[in-house]
Amino acid sequence: MARSTEAAGRWSFLFPFLAFVVVCGAAMTLTLRFASVPVTGLYWGVLIYFGLLTFALHAWQERVHGTDPKAFVRRFMAGLVIKMMLSLVVLLVLLVSLSREHLIPVAITFVLIYLAFLAFSTSRSVGLMRQRPNA
Repeated sequence: MARSTEAAGRWSFLFPFLAFVVVCGAAMTLTLRFASVPVTGLYWGVLIYFGLLTFALHAWQERVHGTDPKAFVRRFMAGLVIKMMLSLVVLLVLLVSLSREHLIPVAITFVLIYLAFLAFSTSRSVGLMRQRPNA
């Protein structure tokens, strides 16, 4: 029974996650076009990076959701730190390697997408914490 509950939890996360990625992609595209910035593969790479990282962290965090609330909170906090540190390293590499004309649009897009995925992750995890009857 635990397996079916775990599988159902994964599927219940997949649709909102994919919908969020699509909305972020559409908002990014519209914003960049409005700002007359060409939407290149670099911007899509940023979106894919945050999508994969968020998906992997949530799969890891939610594995202990129903069994140990303290472990879930520890994994949630660790996930925030992991996402922040990895993202700082990726942003630093981008800032060092990009030309001056691409620097500001990529940095702003990176930070805004980071904040969007951070808000999504936090709201999802807090919602799961509130679902526990004795939490």
